[in-house]
Amino acid sequence: MEILHEPEFFVLSVIALAGALGVILEANIIRAGFSLVICFGAISGTYFALSAPFIGASQILIYAVGITLVIVFALMLTSLKHGLPKIEGEAGKNILSALIAIGIFITFSITLTGANKWQINDLLPCPKNTEVIGLKLLGSYALPFELISVLLLVALIGAIVIAKRDKKNV
Repeated sequence: MEILHEPEFFVLSVIALAGALGVILEANIIRAGFSLVICFGAISGTYFALSAPFIGASQILIYAVGITLVIVFALMLTSLKHGLPKIEGEAGKNILSALIAIGIFITFSITLTGANKWQINDLLPCPKNTEVIGLKLLGSYALPFELISVLLLVALIGAIVIAKRDKKNV
């Protein structure tokens, strides 16, 4: 397993923090959603750099793409008479929220760096995690995997039916 080098970690951390600050400080919900995608993308980049490709790809598919689609569908399914929704509030509250988040981050950083150093032992060679997960999903967990896919399909069809329902019938 490859160790994540400090420059890579710091670059990905700065990108993730910038995306998180964009989510907090942006009043436009679309821009906040894109900032969230940037934050999740940087986190998935960290997983890829740590040689965990399945977790990195899952992070992209579930969080970055999934959350973005939920936001887009929410905007499409609601009636927008007055343009895109804005997050209302004073700028001072957003800045205060960002400062509190940064303070919590600094507190955790100081706590973790001042803690006892953990001893890192040599890792035992492990099989490729993607292969093991795939064999389990399509082997002993095939039935629950297929039932969940059918449940998600039914939920998607139900959401489409509810969204397309005429106003006269309601």
